Amino acid sequence: MANTHFSGPINSVNGFVMPASTTAALGSATNAINTKWKYAGKQVVVLATGKIYTATGSSATSTWVVSDGSTAVTPA
Repeated sequence: MANTHFSGPINSVNGFVMPASTTAALGSATNAINTKWKYAGKQVVVLATGKIYTATGSSATSTWVVSDGSTAVTPA
């Protein structure tokens, strides 16, 4: 899977796809969501709750903060 980073404004005709995950996966430091292509600012949606989580760093144990201010998830 390709990974591209942009800077500046981006226009998209068909929108962008946000990765989906589960809170259990976000909480596992060995899960791929935490070990591959994680960077500060990466956003993931948990479809079961509709909440968006944002990574605070690139390490597998960097915390995911929640868009609604509820309890953050720190992978262990």
